[in-house]
Amino acid sequence: MFLAGKKTSILKSDTSNEVICPKCNTKNSTKVSIIGTYKHLLQIPFLSGGKSGESNCKKCNTKFYLNNMPASIKLAYYELKETSKTPIWFYVGLIVVKTLVLIKIFSKYF
Repeated sequence: MFLAGKKTSILKSDTSNEVICPKCNTKNSTKVSIIGTYKHLLQIPFLSGGKSGESNCKKCNTKFYLNNMPASIKLAYYELKETSKTPIWFYVGLIVVKTLVLIKIFSKYF
C-alpha cells in the first residue's frame, strides 16, 4: 500500500453539438471530459493537482488528450473548463489537519 500518491476524478463531461470528430467526421459523438487530479496521503485527499482534459469519440473510439486535441475540440474543452469547479473534497485532509491544530491551540485557553 502506498502512503502518498496522485489520483484522478472526472469533474465534468459533456457531448457538444458543434464538435465534429476529425477521424470519422461524425457530429454529436465526441465526449469532452474535465479530469481533476488530487494528491492524497493514506487515501485521504489533501491538495488539488490541477485540471486536464480528454475527448473520446463514441463511434470510432478515438481519444485525444489536451496536448494533441484539434482546435474545435479544444474550444469545447475550454468552455467546459470554465464552468467546472474544483470540489471541496479535494482539500478535506488539509481542512481536517487545520481544524485539529486550531482545536489544540484554543484548548489551552478554555
